[in-house]
Amino acid sequence: MGTLFFWVILNDGEAVTGLFVQLVLLLELAGFYLYFWSRQGQTLGMTSWRIKVVDSSGQRPSTKQLCIRLLAAPLSFISCGIGYLWFYIGDRRQTWHDRLSDTMVVHIPKDKSNS
Repeated sequence: MGTLFFWVILNDGEAVTGLFVQLVLLLELAGFYLYFWSRQGQTLGMTSWRIKVVDSSGQRPSTKQLCIRLLAAPLSFISCGIGYLWFYIGDRRQTWHDRLSDTMVVHIPKDKSNS
């Protein structure tokens, strides 16, 4: 929203459209996920759900793995969500994009000392 807000101001209040705008927004979206996944393995929303992305050994995924995961996620979605549902029917509890990137989403147990 911030990006478009400034572009509209620079464009004398007129809407800004086009392929370039879409590419910038797509890069911002990719940057958001890559930044948070690489820093702490989770976005703010994932923190609320107490889940995080790890590699198959439980460690922080590499940048290459995160890029593969990010690029493969739309495949899980455009297949009518089957790639996401695979988490529940597959033997390793991984989505398609997790399998392709050798990552997984794990649940973080609630800290008993703070309850």
